[in-house]
Amino acid sequence: MALVAHLTTAHQPRDNRIFNKEASALAASGFDVVLIARGVGSDPVNGVQMVELPVTRGRLQRVVRGQLNAWRALGRVRPGLVHTHDPELIPLAWLWARTHRAAFIYDAHEDLVGQIDDKSYLPGPLKGMARLVARLLLKLADKGADAIVTATPVIAATFTHPRTVVVRNFPWLRDFPVVERHEVEGRVVYIGGLTQGRQSDVMMAAVEAVPRASLEMAGPPDAFTQRLIDALPQDSSITHVGVVSPQEIPGKLATAAVGLVFLMPLPNYLESLPTKLFEYMAAGIPFIASDFPYWRQMLDQFDAGVFVDTTTPEAPSAALNALLSDQERRHQMGIRGRRAIEQVFNFEADVPVLVKVTRDALDRRSR
Repeated sequence: MALVAHLTTAHQPRDNRIFNKEASALAASGFDVVLIARGVGSDPVNGVQMVELPVTRGRLQRVVRGQLNAWRALGRVRPGLVHTHDPELIPLAWLWARTHRAAFIYDAHEDLVGQIDDKSYLPGPLKGMARLVARLLLKLADKGADAIVTATPVIAATFTHPRTVVVRNFPWLRDFPVVERHEVEGRVVYIGGLTQGRQSDVMMAAVEAVPRASLEMAGPPDAFTQRLIDALPQDSSITHVGVVSPQEIPGKLATAAVGLVFLMPLPNYLESLPTKLFEYMAAGIPFIASDFPYWRQMLDQFDAGVFVDTTTPEAPSAALNALLSDQERRHQMGIRGRRAIEQVFNFEADVPVLVKVTRDALDRRSR
């Protein structure tokens, strides 16, 4: 079987979706898989071969030099299918596929146009230009890719490609075995990107308003959040533990009482499927999350958490205080959330979709 290359110049080497889920799932299903990315090392992991890209500094270097590095890496491994995860790599992947008789799949993790509103580093006048470039890149993928893989049905609806599929970022059940919990009293957790759009400031303020609560945050901070972290006093109830690997997440959550998901009501978030929310459910802990109708429609029936207005700290702090005061309610919510993951929201259910779209793309190119 031809080699399948998952390619990224932007994501972390052990990105949860790219490596831990998709590449690992394909390798376990019998495909020859290579991950081409920065910082991955050279030794195979989970049956996935590794090709390390040189480190680039800053966005401009990543876009310019990163493209050249990626092209050279593809030349060394000569895959039969390039599965790329970065929108700026769409032209490169399309050209490589057309000039080397290979297949090309684009993986849309987010609504590329919608997420521009959350790019705090982009000045207002440049956002219009960024949206135009984003639309052009997506049009090329829509017309030129052999298939499109998306993270949510909402993202899938933005493409017209007849071979558009949804592979959601639900947790692997195998990564969250049923274990004895060791809850630390009052511990609240957030694991994920720490940005202004994810309302890190509201999370911190909400927890500080509840005397019995402490917040452990894990994930890469943007400049806005880093300033907040740097300003924390030494005796603060809030700690930032840096970036954790997917393998470390279950252990972190096993000590938590509540998990937080506070997102701004931006177009890219309103109908998203935040990985962290489902990881909290998989770990058997209740969540407090932004009150988005799409999330309510999907999850209200399971009664595994609380939805509140997260644009200010008042409602989240009240909800947190109530949950921390009622251990039995937390316990029952955790049980219901875990059951929902086992029955509905698990990555194992989407692996056959990923396997089929990959095999079909390879078969069409071989013909």
